[in-house]
Amino acid sequence: MEVPGKQKPKKTFSVPRGSAEDFFLFCIPCDRDGARVPAKGYCSTCKEHLCDTCYKHHKKQTPSRHHILLDQDSMPSTPSVPIVKEDEFDSCVDHEDEKLKFYCKDHDIIVCSVCVTLNHRLCNVEYIPKLSKHILDSEELNEIMSEMKALEDNYNSQIKRVTDEMKAISQNHDEVIKAIRQFRKEINIRLEEMEKHVVKEADIMLLRQQTKLNDLSTGVQEITDKLTKRQKRLDNLIHRKCLDKLFVEMKETKKRVEEMRMKQKQYSRIDVFQTVSFVKNSDIVDMLNRHKQLGELITMKTSMGENVPVIKPASTPSEDKTLNLEAVEDIYLNSSSGNTQCNITGIEVIKPDKIVVCDHSDNKNVKCYDTVQKKVVSEIKLDSSPCDVAAITDDKFVVTVPGDKSIHFMSLRNQRIVSDRKVNINERCYGIAYSQDKLVVSCNFDPGKVLVLDLQGKLLQSFSGDNSLFCLPFYITVNTAGTSIYVSDWGYSVTAVKQLDWQGNVINTYQPAQGGNYLRRICELDDGTFLVCFAQDSDDNLRRVSDSCKPCKIKMNKKLGSWFPGAVAYCQKSRKLYVSYSETGRYDSKHRIKIFKVDWC
Repeated sequence: MEVPGKQKPKKTFSVPRGSAEDFFLFCIPCDRDGARVPAKGYCSTCKEHLCDTCYKHHKKQTPSRHHILLDQDSMPSTPSVPIVKEDEFDSCVDHEDEKLKFYCKDHDIIVCSVCVTLNHRLCNVEYIPKLSKHILDSEELNEIMSEMKALEDNYNSQIKRVTDEMKAISQNHDEVIKAIRQFRKEINIRLEEMEKHVVKEADIMLLRQQTKLNDLSTGVQEITDKLTKRQKRLDNLIHRKCLDKLFVEMKETKKRVEEMRMKQKQYSRIDVFQTVSFVKNSDIVDMLNRHKQLGELITMKTSMGENVPVIKPASTPSEDKTLNLEAVEDIYLNSSSGNTQCNITGIEVIKPDKIVVCDHSDNKNVKCYDTVQKKVVSEIKLDSSPCDVAAITDDKFVVTVPGDKSIHFMSLRNQRIVSDRKVNINERCYGIAYSQDKLVVSCNFDPGKVLVLDLQGKLLQSFSGDNSLFCLPFYITVNTAGTSIYVSDWGYSVTAVKQLDWQGNVINTYQPAQGGNYLRRICELDDGTFLVCFAQDSDDNLRRVSDSCKPCKIKMNKKLGSWFPGAVAYCQKSRKLYVSYSETGRYDSKHRIKIFKVDWC
């Protein structure tokens, strides 16, 4: 960029780049034009060395007329900017012979001197060696380094996650093979039991026939023996010619022979021998013909986000099918203090046998309930009442505490809840969800809004719509695909479930035609539909909507009497639904959790 009105310096005064003369003091304005000219003066205001021509013009130009100038004897003996060698700069893509030594602030781009002349004449352009003098202490560099460190930590976390998940899928494979072989073992045991039963039946049938034949053989043998004895007596009397005795024996034998004949007829009518054959169980034969393998492998999302094979359920979930809920059990969550009153406002399934609940009553605690042991195995008391909970992994979760405007990160270690850290967000936070290394939090005062945070608590986005987007956003969830945010918004003027994208735009809305004034928590089911709770005593206080907020069919197997649902959570692996409720609808009543079996038809 030439100084207006100045003549180009003669080539005899220009020092070629790359020579030893590069280290002398040179004119900064001329250097910007690609010529290195010895300095003959210095501007204290611009803090730049000047050649003889630039020095004279600097006095004449209106913008620099009043600058403080120093002659060659008084000017600083050190360069006004760090000496930068040509090879420290990259070449311009458009002008290969030029180096990228300038920065255009208006376009945020690095350019060469030709680019400046052709395209950035009217822009705010700075010489890079001048700008870089204080870069080591600049806030921008610190921010970039911090962001890179955070990014590096995130990628290291991802690497660790991949390593852990490689171990997890290997362990899962072993578990699946173990489950298959266990199932085969169970089949073998059952088949052995069935075989023993039919073999025992065959043995009993054989024993019965053998007993009958032995009895027949014994009876026939007894008669034969008696017949032989009488035959011998008659022969003996005939031989001795004892006629009188022979007559008597003859008459007696005649009677006995008649009896023997009757016995013979009886024995001859006994049908002992029966042919036994084995007929295969037709149900088993049909089953073996229909099925070519022991079972099927399907996948489900785990807390790590990977797919893990599980046994295929009896029915396939579908949005078009009717959701059947069968109430099977109630859970009572008494505190260790013995207090039976609690207000369960948040439930999350972190493992198939572990649920975490938030007690928003005066207990001010977070509890872990073991569904196998059927008892609270751990609880932790907070300074203020917790509201909602969201799982991050199968042993880590986050809890909102609106009273002190914070989020608590917690872990489950050896069946004990441990508080890892606390993040202040300066908002009364209520509902919370986790998706894709982000936390989505609802805040319903001054104004109602939804916050998107990273796992360090840094605010990434905020949706409020200037108090027009929400009335009182309370509970919140993110679908499994991670594409939509669902917010339960309720107040005096509106009751609705709103589907948002990640820019805060409302995509769809579910607004009950009637009822549903006390909208509570939302949870996603296997089929991608959502279960919505209404804290009211009615037959439809549990409703089901599609991912586009359209009503779907739901059926309860029986009426449950008076109950007011609150929080809800679903376990995909066990197909169980956990719903907190009270019988009066009061916050200070004895809340409990009702367990439902879930099926589709």
